[in-house]
Amino acid sequence: MKLLLDIGNSRVKWAYADQGELQHAGAVNHHENNWQAALPHIRPDAIWAACVAGENVLAQIQAWAGRQWQQELHLLHSVAQACDVNSAYPRPERLGVDRWMACIAGFHHGQGSVLVADAGTAITLDFVDAQGQHKGGLISPGVATMRQALRGGTRLRTELKEYKLSWLADDTDPAVGLGTLHTALALLENARRELAPGRCLLTGGESTLLAPQLSDHWQLAPNLVLDGINRIALASNSREGN
Repeated sequence: MKLLLDIGNSRVKWAYADQGELQHAGAVNHHENNWQAALPHIRPDAIWAACVAGENVLAQIQAWAGRQWQQELHLLHSVAQACDVNSAYPRPERLGVDRWMACIAGFHHGQGSVLVADAGTAITLDFVDAQGQHKGGLISPGVATMRQALRGGTRLRTELKEYKLSWLADDTDPAVGLGTLHTALALLENARRELAPGRCLLTGGESTLLAPQLSDHWQLAPNLVLDGINRIALASNSREGN
């Protein structure tokens, strides 16, 4: 049984993989106090990880794995080709490994081209065609990040809470809350219309905030990055078995 870790900018997500199936999934915000106490406790046979967080967070998790089970992480990186998907980046290592894992999982999630949106601290979009060719993508601030930027760059000191979706707010707080939400929704829907993918997949910590307001073309895929890590691990084990 493998432990899979998706170490993001704000959260660590995990799941165990047993015979290819994900189970015992969980997540913790690594900005919280004593966050390592919430990490999983079932001993794995191996630990596979994708990390876009800073070196300090990665070092803490590596130390935790060493103390807990005397194991090292199989740390994944973005490469030119893996699991029938080809990167669009001339320097593939510059593609965020979380985006790369989501592209791999998204391609295998169904048939035809796919637009993968990962909504968290940042909103990332990546397009993979029906033949597995990654065409590229883009990065935008997530909803919470946009709101924090407004608070930091202006004199606005709004309450960061959710409001019923509408276009015209009657106070500053809902104006900021709704304006930033509409910005994220417009990005996703405009990309869908312009790129016309066969499928649209949404993952990430803010996916449940955005999903109810999006068109029915979008499908929630909460563990997409972990699924990509699992596919890489399975492919690696298959090569070693041969």
